[in-house]
Amino acid sequence: MRLFSLRNPFFVIAFALLPAIAARSANAIDVLARAVVGQPYGVATIEIPLAQPIVGQTMPPIQAIDAGADANGGRVFYPFSEDLKVTVPPPSETPVPRPGNGRLLGRLGNLIREIASPEATQSQTVARRVTFLFVGSAPLRIRVGDGISEIGTYELIPEQDPSAFGAMKSTWWAGYTASVKSQIDAADYPAWVEEYLIAMLSRRTRSPLPAWYNNAPSDDDGLTDAMKLIAGASGVSEAIFRRSAVGFLDTSGRPLPEATLPLPAPPRWAPLYDDPTVANVPVEPMATHVPPECFYIRYGSFENYLWFADLSTEYGGDVSSMVTLRGIEVDTNEKIQSQLNLKMNQLSRLLGPTVIADQAIIGRDLFVSDGSTLGVMLQAKNAFLLRTSLANDRTALTRSDDEVTLTDVTVDGQTVSLLSTPDNRVRSFMVQDGDFFLLANSKALVSRFLEVGKTQQSLAATPSFQLARRLMPLDRDDTLFAYFSPEMLRGLVSPSYLIELRRRVSANAEVALMHLADSAGKQESGVTGASLNGVDDLIDAGFLPAGFGARPDGSGAINVGDQVMDTRRGRRGSFLPIADADIDAVTPDELAWYGRIANDYETRFPTIDPIMVGIHRESMPASSPGAEAIDRISVHAEIAPLVPDKYGKYAKYLGPPTNVAMQFANDDIIAIQAHVVSEELGPPTHLFAAVKDTLPPDPEQFDGLLNIYRSLRGIPGYLGAWPQPGMLDRLPLGIGRGQPVGPGINRLIGGIYRYTDGQFSVLSFQPDVLQHALPNLAAIDVPDLAQIRARADNLKGSQIEGWVNRQLYDRARQSSVAGASLLSRVTRQLGVAPEQAEAEVERILGVKLQCPLGGQYKYSQVTQRWISTAWQGEVAPPFAPADYVAPPMKWFRGASATVTQYADRLVVDSVIDVAR
Repeated sequence: MRLFSLRNPFFVIAFALLPAIAARSANAIDVLARAVVGQPYGVATIEIPLAQPIVGQTMPPIQAIDAGADANGGRVFYPFSEDLKVTVPPPSETPVPRPGNGRLLGRLGNLIREIASPEATQSQTVARRVTFLFVGSAPLRIRVGDGISEIGTYELIPEQDPSAFGAMKSTWWAGYTASVKSQIDAADYPAWVEEYLIAMLSRRTRSPLPAWYNNAPSDDDGLTDAMKLIAGASGVSEAIFRRSAVGFLDTSGRPLPEATLPLPAPPRWAPLYDDPTVANVPVEPMATHVPPECFYIRYGSFENYLWFADLSTEYGGDVSSMVTLRGIEVDTNEKIQSQLNLKMNQLSRLLGPTVIADQAIIGRDLFVSDGSTLGVMLQAKNAFLLRTSLANDRTALTRSDDEVTLTDVTVDGQTVSLLSTPDNRVRSFMVQDGDFFLLANSKALVSRFLEVGKTQQSLAATPSFQLARRLMPLDRDDTLFAYFSPEMLRGLVSPSYLIELRRRVSANAEVALMHLADSAGKQESGVTGASLNGVDDLIDAGFLPAGFGARPDGSGAINVGDQVMDTRRGRRGSFLPIADADIDAVTPDELAWYGRIANDYETRFPTIDPIMVGIHRESMPASSPGAEAIDRISVHAEIAPLVPDKYGKYAKYLGPPTNVAMQFANDDIIAIQAHVVSEELGPPTHLFAAVKDTLPPDPEQFDGLLNIYRSLRGIPGYLGAWPQPGMLDRLPLGIGRGQPVGPGINRLIGGIYRYTDGQFSVLSFQPDVLQHALPNLAAIDVPDLAQIRARADNLKGSQIEGWVNRQLYDRARQSSVAGASLLSRVTRQLGVAPEQAEAEVERILGVKLQCPLGGQYKYSQVTQRWISTAWQGEVAPPFAPADYVAPPMKWFRGASATVTQYADRLVVDSVIDVAR
């Protein structure tokens, strides 16, 4: 059999390759393969040329399986597959055919089409290759297939060739890291499995980390770094995980210094807002028991709480899934209720309104996944009945769960009930102060609640909150009112909060790393017989980095059954609240990191403006018998008092608030307008834009200046200004005036049509759209002041609905495929049995995977890969099925919004129609 390689010249000197199975895939011809022994792994590759090249088709990846594997596992590790492609030359680059039979005319036609409609360069697949690592030096029997059909089973005889080993290992590493990077880019979940494999294999095979691995977000901007950490931005946790996976060692190979330095000082803040004139503004009794450093989310009644809880439950406990399903479950509502033991049942739904007068959630932060400090406050109509009901629920849990204990503890001299488990999945302090009850997961929060009851130095006593209640008075009767005080927002930036948050993100990463190293070690030791007992063995074998587990606070990760817990913080997902985690000392790195943050806040954000939000729900009458029910949700948000200067240039581009608004054509489905001021446009000017119902271009069609131009030409919309700005008229050579084509309408360069009448200046690529819009355009007076106004009509049944549905399907499909690929990677590359893969991923990530298409992941015995039931087959459909409806398209029935910036506050109002 002739052996050859399309890309690797060292394969010319080859070895015997014996097909063990005669039946071969019809599209495979002579196969080239090689295996070279190495430590700790050898490298092997199998390359299968195709009898007929394949153009424009994506094929499932091929797999290499050890056909000689025993009960302990196979010798094949960390494979990746690739298709070898060559470029298909365009007609202009192919040889000129001989004349006759129309060949020359056909060639000429192809050339004309190439010039008129340039397309992306095409390629064709000419061969398929799978490359993998293996252990040992005995012959290998490798079964190759694509999950749908088997290509063949081959026997490889490994060679001893050090020079070839280095080249083959480099080729494997380049391809493997590129394959993993594409998976990371598509992931809608923490890509810890992929990032661990890169760090671990780099260490064990002595291969350099790819350049992209260390391209972590810059820490030079302390303000941005702190905001990302507080917001839970994925880039921050990703950077910390990668550092943990590689190892916290200095350049000499020694562990980083311990925490011996005192806690740094917080930023030097400007004085808090103070205005005696707001002291007598009416406030609700609930706020008089809330500590000033807490956020405050008030429902006003038990019925309002039920509405919001039911809405959250409809979308899996995560209201954000109303927009799109994520690749992981984030059931915030369930997590809070379970930890505080406040789960709702039918009896409590019935009795709640009779015993609860008011209800609110308070806390120091909203880091629910990393150990939030929060609690639920209840104002009782009947304190005895409420206390009895809560106590009975707590006792019942201890009877049904052996891990739960119920004890009395003393906090500031008062007896407090504590319901808890060792891992903090249940952690519920219950305390009463008159008619007010607090159920909280934080001892520090309970202490402050009791202190405020004695001193009356509450949130309600602060001038900022009193101003909020002047701007958003009680008689608004909001369904939900949320207030984030400047004291609470400053607390998030305090040294104890930020440094502990950074530490627990690192602790979270170490818990995941222990799970990953355990799985990777078990898979390999089952084949090699190596003894890997505990962290030290995993470090020595390279599955964990040197210095792993050395933390500045002396905490660590330990195995408890099949879980890994943090010795200081407890179980992931229910870490000890940050307010209860005291910090005594910091490292030099932590001191320098926080110093940059404190300096940036002092110089750029010396004040943090409070935020207030009011949500009001109104059930709309049905438009006709049998019509769907509509809830109209009105949202009013303010930042007040406001210091606009620190928000940069964008705040300065807005003109003064105005009660003048643009009137658009009735068939404009989306419209937006802004009152702006700039040197280019001159005096304050209204800019506006609108589009008709259409099928917009896909985002990729805006790639490149020429494509942007082509895409915009196809959109039936217009852009205008009032009063007429002089920018276009000031362009040289009369470019802005163009050639007259009708009354007041000129055609400009590029096919843009412009209408001017001395007041309006309107641009559009489509003259019919322009002429249809002009009779409807007007500047009208409206009752409210604003600088920005926007509206979107009901998209149901429109072309735009189909476009949005398709875009959201494409995104969800990509995430669904990425989730299935993660499970396949855990099964194949970490040796986890398919029936255990989902549970193992949950242990690694600390959250459950979910299919963004709404299906369930399952292991396919046909392709030996993970798929989703939403695919209705082995492959995710490239186009949305006829019955697919993206989450927002199920409920969105129109919206409008305004933005108004005053000298001392920013106001946002929006109205959203929601189908229920």
